[in-house]
Amino acid sequence: MCNFFTGKKMTSFSKRKHLLFHTAIAFFGCIIFLFLQDQASADPVYENPKEIPWHISALSVTFDNARDLYVAEKEVIITGGKTRLEADYVEFSNKTKDAFAQGNVILISGEDSISCNAMNINLETEIGTINKGSIFIQKDNFYINGANIRKTGKFTYSAEKGSITSCSGDSPDWKISGRNVKVTIEGYGTARDAVFWAKEIPAAYTPFLIFPVKTKRQTGFLMPGISNSKRKGYQYEQPFFMAISENFDATLYADYMSDRGTKTGVEYRYILDNKSKGSVFFDYLEDSKTDDGTAGTENYSFSGTPQRTNTDRYWFRMKHNQALPNGFSAKLDLDVVSDADYLHEFQDGFSGYRQTKTYLETEYGRSLDEYDQTIRKNRLNVNKSWSAYVLNMDALWYDNVNLRRQDGDDTTLQTLPAVQFDAIRQQLGNSQFYYTLDSEHRSFYREDTTSDLVKGQRTDFYPRVYFPMRLNKIFYFEPSLGARETIWYTDDFTSEDGDSDSLRTRHMADFGAEISTKISRVFNTDNLFAEKIKHEMIPKIQYSFIPDVGQGDLPIFDSLDRIAEQNRITWSLTNFFISRKTFVTPEDKEIRTYRDFAYAQLSQSYDIENQKENHKEPFSDILLTSIINLNEFVAVNMDISWSPYDNDYNIFNIGNTVKDKRGDALAVEYRYERDLLESVYSEIDIALTDQLTAYYTVEKNLEDDRTVRTQAGFILKKECWTVELAAAETKDDSSVGILVTLHGIGEIGNGPKKILVSDPRYQNWRMNL
Repeated sequence: MCNFFTGKKMTSFSKRKHLLFHTAIAFFGCIIFLFLQDQASADPVYENPKEIPWHISALSVTFDNARDLYVAEKEVIITGGKTRLEADYVEFSNKTKDAFAQGNVILISGEDSISCNAMNINLETEIGTINKGSIFIQKDNFYINGANIRKTGKFTYSAEKGSITSCSGDSPDWKISGRNVKVTIEGYGTARDAVFWAKEIPAAYTPFLIFPVKTKRQTGFLMPGISNSKRKGYQYEQPFFMAISENFDATLYADYMSDRGTKTGVEYRYILDNKSKGSVFFDYLEDSKTDDGTAGTENYSFSGTPQRTNTDRYWFRMKHNQALPNGFSAKLDLDVVSDADYLHEFQDGFSGYRQTKTYLETEYGRSLDEYDQTIRKNRLNVNKSWSAYVLNMDALWYDNVNLRRQDGDDTTLQTLPAVQFDAIRQQLGNSQFYYTLDSEHRSFYREDTTSDLVKGQRTDFYPRVYFPMRLNKIFYFEPSLGARETIWYTDDFTSEDGDSDSLRTRHMADFGAEISTKISRVFNTDNLFAEKIKHEMIPKIQYSFIPDVGQGDLPIFDSLDRIAEQNRITWSLTNFFISRKTFVTPEDKEIRTYRDFAYAQLSQSYDIENQKENHKEPFSDILLTSIINLNEFVAVNMDISWSPYDNDYNIFNIGNTVKDKRGDALAVEYRYERDLLESVYSEIDIALTDQLTAYYTVEKNLEDDRTVRTQAGFILKKECWTVELAAAETKDDSSVGILVTLHGIGEIGNGPKKILVSDPRYQNWRMNL
């Protein structure tokens, strides 16, 4: 997969194909119009070369007055503006600014340079010829070599026979040679009869090649993606980037799949100010395959999703942040997909689910629903924060993909709108009391209703008061009291006892208390790991009481409508481990560093109400949560729930990662929930050399002894190129791919891309698998 400029696409939310198509065309048209407007109104600023003074220094300089010509020899240096010419011998015309240079010639223009045996060039126009030369573009470490190179402008070059590479040295690891090579810096290069060389071996040929030579954001084609899979066939994905203006850009995609058709897409990104920005994505495919239950179509289905009879497929997603007057801000999240199979099908690729999710999490700090969720959240939020209060106003629409396609009764609960006003914990006046406030008003809507699933409104007001105190300067004790008032208004709800009143109320109070202390000790270890280790232990006992309040006559919208009785004591023991190490700088200055390298918490609850009712199991599971990061090479995470009655685990999740300085790594994640799931994910990376790494990953469902996904491959990293060869297989599909990254040009290929465990991006990559 290759991408010079990150981005995603946009999708339409209409059911009708013609509306989707015309929406896409209109959006494309707007982008092109904006692009053309920007190009027409651009007003570039040019430096006038004729105003640049030129300076000559050498061991020997003579001047021919008749020809207005300087002849300089030995250690010649000519400078003017951002241009510098060095050579053993130079003839320089003061009138035309033509220069002939030979012998160890170096021409530096900005950050780029040309080295050659001899050169004829005009220093004002930078047009000329280069004999046996090499052009170096610093930002991308990019070389253009040729026996006779023509410099046709300040940023343009051509050669009848030439080569390009980003590798240094006389024998580069790779190069592309060809005839009629033309290169435009911040543009594109072309070559006819192009040959890709691996060292001295010709590895590939193409009659014509176009490649980007860009260090800045510019309109043009990006490197394509090429792959092959069982479900899609041969796949070629071509992105086209449009730099509309400094604050607006777009990427258009054409994704050809030999077995499915061509998927088109667009992603549009904009920045309105430093607090307002947005990204819009849309993809559309007229799929040549369906899953309608007829012979052969089962190859295009996914387990756990209904049959897909539609051929018009799309995905629309959008995120927008907007600063509003008076300190308010707004956030908009949209996510509408054509069918339940779409995100299963298109997880990879430039505009796939994983790429989109990673981008949105990075840019906006907000994610997408998981790819297998068929009820997808759309949200508009307007909020304001003060030092002690927070106001949130929401409109939430949950798009039920399956029900929308089936045209059945849709009882999905929507919230239009919701208003929340909360007070964070703060002192009550000048007293010793503190308080918090949770309050909200929600208006619930359903397109279709039943006797139980109704529309309505609910207001909830929940203040809580705390009285923290110290006991003998050792213990921290804090009782608290909460009061909750909830009001419902419904038009069509009738309770089990036949009560059809529109207005209903609930009054509740609850009481809580906690007592804790802190115990710590510092151990002198004086070893390579740490000089000192501090162990901090916090034992705590909490009590919570919620009385039994009858709620059977109330409507049910969410969990707030049924608050269970509670009379519970919880104990917990929390441990923190902090290491200290001292480093001495070259200036003999001592710097102390502290690191939280381990955390562990044990907890359990005792249900007094269950004991009163002679229940035999008043104790909850014993919970253990632990995080250990001994150093950058060893990490362990654990989450355990153990039943004291069954003498067995209800939950057992553990993950560990072990790495070394070579790049070898082992990662294992085991997940278990009794009667629900048991799975293991493991990965091993082996650094065969300092440049070549082999890896293998496997995820298994141990509950039914089924392999969920396997992937294996090699990654070879060199100074000027990287290649990844990978194969992946799931229950529904298999794919192979090769990804070649030629540094300075981009990535060629597609397929199951991999982030190694030793890479800092690994955890984020794993989360989005």
